[in-house]
Amino acid sequence: MRKPLTPLQAFAEDARNASERASDVGDALIPWLSVAQSADQLSSVTGPSRSLALKAAQTLLHAFATERPSMRHDARPAPADQLGQVAEQFRVAAEAMEKAGCFELAYTTVSAICRLTARADYVSAALATVHLGRIARQMNELSTAEDCYATMLNTSMRKRDGPLAARGHIGLALLLDMRGNLPAAEAEYLKALGLAVPSGSTFASACQGLMTISLDSGRVADALLYGWQLYDATENDLDARTSALADLSVVALRAGFFQAAMSGFEHALTLSRVPRVHMVTLSGAVRAAARLGNVERVRHFDQELRRDIARANLPHVSAMVLLYSAEAWAVLGQCETANARLQESRDLAYRYGFHEYEFKADALAAGWERAERRNVPVANVVLDPILTFNRQDPHLNLGIHRLDALSV
Repeated sequence: MRKPLTPLQAFAEDARNASERASDVGDALIPWLSVAQSADQLSSVTGPSRSLALKAAQTLLHAFATERPSMRHDARPAPADQLGQVAEQFRVAAEAMEKAGCFELAYTTVSAICRLTARADYVSAALATVHLGRIARQMNELSTAEDCYATMLNTSMRKRDGPLAARGHIGLALLLDMRGNLPAAEAEYLKALGLAVPSGSTFASACQGLMTISLDSGRVADALLYGWQLYDATENDLDARTSALADLSVVALRAGFFQAAMSGFEHALTLSRVPRVHMVTLSGAVRAAARLGNVERVRHFDQELRRDIARANLPHVSAMVLLYSAEAWAVLGQCETANARLQESRDLAYRYGFHEYEFKADALAAGWERAERRNVPVANVVLDPILTFNRQDPHLNLGIHRLDALSV
């Protein structure tokens, strides 16, 4: 398990990273340092001192008092006890840090909440643990993330709490997906779907994972089914709804409905501005624009991607989106730019051990070389070729028409 930095060490590390990324988080760093220090202090006091520290924390966290963290129990109401409420408010603050790429402060804060809730109710403790796993996963600390998910799963299953256990299965699925083990990831997503509260946030996460894997497996009808289930379950979560719309647009892209895909991506780009979500949406938009032959839109989306990459602390996502940008430029015949983007993706994948993207980059480069030797256009070489399926399937056409209607 990765040890957290002290609040001051975490602050210094995130400030350095933010400066290198030219990320505009300066005004928020000092308040976040105060939050991390408060969580750290609260986790180490007991008895009457804890009551005073809890009141001080509630005052400090006043700005987060009306929100709830994204990782919560779908079958239970918000906590009514003071400790449970404060723990959630700290985790809401940590999510703001995550969204800004300040993962050290987020990790230090949630680590303290794990210590704070260790002797509290099992739900608060398990949710803090799975939240810590998510932060560790984004930091590429995969073994720590796996430990967190396994720990909370053991607790959840011991308490026979299926909806809570579903979150642990989602975490394990995401790790397996990152490692390229899609069959095992699908099995974990299906476990989560079976345990989750229908239309709850964990149900939506399971649908999103199953949609992506179905598409990668060429099961277009399944992908649309899970995609619209996901969309309908995210009415009250803008970031999740944006991701759902972007994923549905990817289905349209892979099915050859390029204009419908472009409409979906462009609509999704008007919604969430969270770097991770925005970057993934842009990576789809740049591919759709290239398939439509729209050079200006490809250039615009590529510039947006590069700005997001420079400001966000998300190497895994960056490696992926650079790969798709490389493909888009190659589709347009702009081989010099395509090779530059491919090399950037390769460098990130090699540095962080993202083997899936190393393999994809190598495959794309090899495809370009074969095309040049055979004197055929490199535009025909893409990472995700158009899928073969029954285009007369009414479910498919209904799903695509619904996507078109959203962009009107």
